[in-house]
Amino acid sequence: MLFQKLARTVRDQLAEIGVHADTPLLLAFSGGRDSVFLTELLREASFCAVTLVHLDHGLRPDSAADAEWVQRYGAERDLTTIAERLDVREFAKRNGCGVEEAGRKARYAFFARIGQALNCPRVLLAHHADDQVETFLFRLLRGAGSNGLRGMTMRSERRESDFTFEVLRPILHVWRQEIDRCVTEAGMEFREDSSNTDSQWTRNRIRHELVPFLAQVMQRPVTGQVAHAAELLRAESEFVEAAELALGPLPEQLDVEALRALPLALQRRRMFRWLLERGIPEISFELVEAALSLLTKRQPAKRNLPGGSHVRRRNGVIFCDPPPLRHEIQKDAS
Repeated sequence: MLFQKLARTVRDQLAEIGVHADTPLLLAFSGGRDSVFLTELLREASFCAVTLVHLDHGLRPDSAADAEWVQRYGAERDLTTIAERLDVREFAKRNGCGVEEAGRKARYAFFARIGQALNCPRVLLAHHADDQVETFLFRLLRGAGSNGLRGMTMRSERRESDFTFEVLRPILHVWRQEIDRCVTEAGMEFREDSSNTDSQWTRNRIRHELVPFLAQVMQRPVTGQVAHAAELLRAESEFVEAAELALGPLPEQLDVEALRALPLALQRRRMFRWLLERGIPEISFELVEAALSLLTKRQPAKRNLPGGSHVRRRNGVIFCDPPPLRHEIQKDAS
């Protein structure tokens, strides 16, 4: 059966990175189809140290009922379950961001806090192949470069406050159609999130409107081709990243002639990393291009940076003035 085959594949993939049946794991569990499928897949593969973690965003009237269902689901399967509630709209106001972004930030902060408390530095997410396609299209339409377009990875690292943990996506290769088939055949119960059809959320519009429209335009399914494009860009982005790192550590001041001699792709990658290591927030494509414009001799030899500092060119070098305060840098492929 497909379900058993996928369980063996996931078990083998996790074993390759040192994650075995008795490895302590947190599993982000919404109670929806995908997280239920992943949980049952791990149970089929005999994983015995899984803790379900559920954050109620308080965005829907039925979210409290979802949290109760999650607790019952875990108890019936003898799985430790931790559920908390957070007013994400209020969190968004406090942090000056949109609700979708606030929800993502709140979830990762929640995972980190629980992971640190339980000494469990691995979090499983139920992202699948269709999510990868939607992420690619979302980032493409926001103007992301190859680093963003390579999409999510099966394994990545993230730091929240003073806790570093791994984010694992063991079913990133599985398509939604396969999940639906397994869930139906096994009669798995799950909670249907009413917000999944709400068109106010960008990802829902991509899923329910853009992807079908692209298939109509091309007169064939497009998700496989988009996934292939994301994979090609991932490999090429990793190649450019490795080439840039091979150039050595970044100095406090960049030599104009040395940077100008590099191919444009390496110039951009090196400038991005240099700004990142200086603690510059909100590094966009436009900001990197503005900083790289200092490689020319046109005036002014100064560009403004977020946070009140500046990047300048003087005497053949590029430097920050005044140097921004350093802070911890997050790593995330999602």
